[in-house]
Amino acid sequence: MLSVNEAQQAFQQFAARRPLLLDGTLYVDEWYEDASDYLPVWGAREFYVDGDHSYARWDQRVVFIDKASGAVRVEYLPDHVVKVGAMTPVAVAR
Repeated sequence: MLSVNEAQQAFQQFAARRPLLLDGTLYVDEWYEDASDYLPVWGAREFYVDGDHSYARWDQRVVFIDKASGAVRVEYLPDHVVKVGAMTPVAVAR
């Protein structure tokens, strides 16, 4: 079973190999989990830290990291809105 810190590393490695389409600098603001997956809330540092709304994301993509296998997958939020809404926050080391 993957820890959230291992999920954080898996996400960083995934983003390095397959850069996510994004204006600005990749930043993870929060992490969520359910029984099977972790969910990083990601976007531009310029949006989350600096508050520049011109860097807001509108693509409705979510990234799940499977707790059992460590597989990272990009999905479309409207297909998973119930799952995402039921996930709970989890703390990570920054």
